[in-house]
Amino acid sequence: MKPPPINRTLGRLLGAALGTGQAPAPAAAPVPVPSVSLSAPAPRLSASRRRMKLWELPVRWHCPLIGTCLTPRDMRRLARQAGVDSADMSEYELHTVVVGNCAERNALSERAQRLLDERFAADILRFAKAHDDEAILALWRAAYDAGETAGALWAAWSHGATSEDAGARICGDIHMLSHQIGAGIRANLRQIDALRQENARLRGELAALRNDAAQSRREKDRLLEATRRKLSSAESRAALLGVRELELADARQAARAYSTVYDRAQMLAHRVEVVEERNAANARRAERLAQELNEMRDNLAAAEAALELALGMEEGGCAGVAGNGGCGRACPAEVRLTNRCVLCIGGRANLVDGYRRLVEAQGGRFLHHDGGLEESLHRIDTAVAAADAVICQSGCVSHAAYWRLKEACKKLDKPCVFVKSPGVGSFARGLAALADDDGSGSPHQTASAARLAN
Repeated sequence: MKPPPINRTLGRLLGAALGTGQAPAPAAAPVPVPSVSLSAPAPRLSASRRRMKLWELPVRWHCPLIGTCLTPRDMRRLARQAGVDSADMSEYELHTVVVGNCAERNALSERAQRLLDERFAADILRFAKAHDDEAILALWRAAYDAGETAGALWAAWSHGATSEDAGARICGDIHMLSHQIGAGIRANLRQIDALRQENARLRGELAALRNDAAQSRREKDRLLEATRRKLSSAESRAALLGVRELELADARQAARAYSTVYDRAQMLAHRVEVVEERNAANARRAERLAQELNEMRDNLAAAEAALELALGMEEGGCAGVAGNGGCGRACPAEVRLTNRCVLCIGGRANLVDGYRRLVEAQGGRFLHHDGGLEESLHRIDTAVAAADAVICQSGCVSHAAYWRLKEACKKLDKPCVFVKSPGVGSFARGLAALADDDGSGSPHQTASAARLAN
């Protein structure tokens, strides 16, 4: 499958899901992309042939679907119509709210369903002719190659005949677009550099042509003045000497020379106009490409940040409670958590023992919840109630777990620190922030301090 045109898919793919340079918030776990065998029947998402509703789709599809098909303006309008106050929300926070509401049927998800059906009615009608995975994937690939992914994504995932394997295949295609965006930016950079060089060359040619044209005009004026003087002299001599015909012949010859020079000047003037038009067109093109480049840089930066959180690539921080990690006076070795129970939400499974050792080394007790990956979300409320403080690895939990934890901490007045990196160092700095809260501080103040520490 050839990659789709980058410039035609940027606005629809990344406009809402990957945002506007805001600090990343909780992201869903990476979606595995299994291989699809079209020769064997795949399980269906729906036992009937009816189209799937938005809240009936797998939860892991909501984030790429909303980000691809709805703009921030669409999401803000839907939130306002559903009675959600989004005035103080960043675009990513608004995206998170909309994605979270898509998991169940409510006022916001119903409005989003109607908007998607109305906006992509033509794509839905085209996909309605498909009756199996092979036909659905063929229509999807045609739209993907043409760079028209938004309507095709909604039509394919909501189709009643789409299997889990086919849907995961489409999800993988959407994921790979971010890599193609980076390649498109590099190509545009090379193209802009070539245009700049061509623009400089054309400016030099234009200056030379203008100089030639000025010289030609001066030569034309000189010849014209000389011709006028000759004509005047010829007329005087003819009147005085009676040889008017000879002088007139000389004047005609001079006039023909003037005409030749004048024609050349006209030709050069025309060439100057042509070069100026080409230069203006190239300048407009370079400006447009520069604007597209800036937009793609912003989108790529947001995409890389979101992918980095989703894949858990960010590592760093203090090496442990021994204080040899280079963190200076803020070293977690000075943290004391005696008789305090610390709950960790999310994080990497292979680092949980490291988190536990940090807490127990400071005299505290350690609890852990995986953020909804395997454990039930209902256990979050019980875990928060049993803990004295909470550290949430925000890059490793689901949207639903993130909002459930915030509500539980607010309800039970438990201090909570959100860290962006799942590393042990970030967890240690979160413990340091919790140690500053002696139980009387506000959870929101503690969370702010942790963000600054990160």
